[in-house]
Amino acid sequence: MDISALHRFSYGLYIVGVKALNGFGGCVVDAVAQVTSDNPPSLILASMKGNYTNERIKAEEEFTLSVLAENVDPFVVANFGFQSARKVAKWQNVPHDIKNGLPVLKGAAAWVRCRVIEAKELSTHTLFICRVTDAWSSAAEVKPLIYGDYRKSMKRAAFEAFKAFRDSGKAPEARLTLCCSVCGYAYNDAAPFGQLSADWKCPVCGVSKDSFE
Repeated sequence: MDISALHRFSYGLYIVGVKALNGFGGCVVDAVAQVTSDNPPSLILASMKGNYTNERIKAEEEFTLSVLAENVDPFVVANFGFQSARKVAKWQNVPHDIKNGLPVLKGAAAWVRCRVIEAKELSTHTLFICRVTDAWSSAAEVKPLIYGDYRKSMKRAAFEAFKAFRDSGKAPEARLTLCCSVCGYAYNDAAPFGQLSADWKCPVCGVSKDSFE
């Protein structure tokens, strides 16, 4: 069997946020799919057995999903994907908000809150069938990160970011993207946004920097 054929399927990448015994847990996942659009909509999440996040989802029966944006810092993937929440307070390493008691990643393309209504044990994963109880979208037109693009152009950077974190013991300085609220242009240049001239304008639609958020 050519397992690489499965890499041709299209997935997103998401960060799970869930309550833990001391703070919050979470991990990066790709096996998420919407299955109904009725009110309320529902989705499925396949979570790897043995992961602390899987354990906490079973205990709490509620979690958030942050939809990673295509311009996400590779360290975010490394932080949630290459270490265990049993040993590391992952959410302390990244910019985040708490919405109704659960963490969500700042700068994500969208966020949903889910309640588990059924769980099925598979060979290596638990399949959670969930009801979406709340959802939010980014005010800017931020494109979601596709798993195939991560494997192609970001995976190496994620490993390098994790190595630097492991060697230094410090998370990198938070890098947030500022987006034009009119056209969605994302500002990622090296120059600090606060040092731009007063008459600087969006290169796409021409609005002032006051329209960025």
